[in-house]
Amino acid sequence: MKKVISLVLCFVMLLSLAACGGKTSAPAASTPAASTPAASTPAASTPAPAEKIVFKISHQNAITHPTQKGLEAFKTLLEEKSGGTMSCDIYDSAVLGNDDSNLQQVIANSLDAAMIMGSDIWQGYDKRAMVENLPFAFSTYDEARGAWDGAFGDYMKENVMDPCGGHVVDFWENGFRHFTNNVRPLYVPEDCKGIKFRTANNPLRLMMFEGFGSSAIVLAFSELYTAMQQGTVDGEENPLSNIVSSSFYEVQKYLSLSNHIYSTSVFVFSDKCWNSLTPEQQQIVFECAEEAKQVTRDMTQNLDADYLKVCTDNGMEVNDIDVEAFRNASVPVWDYYVSEFGNDIVDRVKAAQHN
Repeated sequence: MKKVISLVLCFVMLLSLAACGGKTSAPAASTPAASTPAASTPAASTPAPAEKIVFKISHQNAITHPTQKGLEAFKTLLEEKSGGTMSCDIYDSAVLGNDDSNLQQVIANSLDAAMIMGSDIWQGYDKRAMVENLPFAFSTYDEARGAWDGAFGDYMKENVMDPCGGHVVDFWENGFRHFTNNVRPLYVPEDCKGIKFRTANNPLRLMMFEGFGSSAIVLAFSELYTAMQQGTVDGEENPLSNIVSSSFYEVQKYLSLSNHIYSTSVFVFSDKCWNSLTPEQQQIVFECAEEAKQVTRDMTQNLDADYLKVCTDNGMEVNDIDVEAFRNASVPVWDYYVSEFGNDIVDRVKAAQHN
C-alpha cells in the first residue's frame, strides 16, 4: 500500500511540473508565499528592453561609390543619435535589385528603404517625374542642389513622388552626367551621328539622343559594362562617380564633359516602415539623412578632379562640349514635355535657375 501511495504522489508531482513548462513570462520565485506579510504587494516588474530597429537599405551602385560612403555615414549617425536603438544594413551593387526593382519593393512594403539613382525612376508611376531628364536644366551644383533642397524638391516630393507610395526622406546626389563613347570625341551634336548609346528607360533621353543624330537603346545599368565591352553599344552617359566606380574607363575611349543632366538620388522609405516609427524616431532618421547627404555631395564634387585623373591615367581622351550648340539641339525635348504635362513643373525648374 505504501508503494502505491508513493507512486501516486510521484505522478501528481510530475503533472504539476509539466504544467509549468514553457512559461517564461515570470519565474516561480516572483510569487510570494501566502504566509508572507508582503504577499498583498505585487512585485515590481522590470520593463523589457526596446527591440532594436534595423533598416534594410538597398542601392545599385558599387561599394566604392559616394552613395555607399554616405549610407555608411548615415548608419554611424543613426546608431549614435538613437542611442543604439536604430541601425541599418546596407546592400550595395544591386544585390537586392536595380533601381526599378528597389522602388517597386519599397512601394510594395517588402523593402524598408532604398537609395534610388534619380527621381526619373518614378516615371513608371507618374510620367511627370521625367522632368529630371530635361537637358541642361541646371548649370552648377549649387543651382541643382538649391532646386532639390527648396521649393522645386518639395513640390516633386509632395505632388509627384509620395502619392505613388513610399515616403521620400531626402534628396541626395548622383551628380552631373557626361558622355562617353568608343567612336570619337563629341564637340557638337553632329559628332553624335551614328553612335549607339545606352540609356535608361526614359522617353526624354531617347528623344535627346535622336535630336543629336544618334541612336539609343534601353539597357539596365548592371548590364552596361558588358554591353560596351562586347560592342553592343558604343557609348553611354553617367556621372563621373559612376564612370569610375564601375570602371567604364576600361571599355570606353572618349569622355566628353557635358553636364547635360543633373541626377539627384532619392532616399525613400516604405510607408510600412516609416509609419511604424514614432515622430521622434522619424526626426532622427531625417536629421541623420541630412547630415550624411553632405558626405555624398562633398565626395561627388571634390572627387571630380580625381575621377578625371583616373580616366586620363587609364587612357581616356577628355574634351569639353559646345554647351550652347547642345542646348539648342535639346529644345524639342523641352517642347515635348510642355506639350504633354504643361508648364507647371517646367516653370518651377526655371524659377530655381540662376538667371
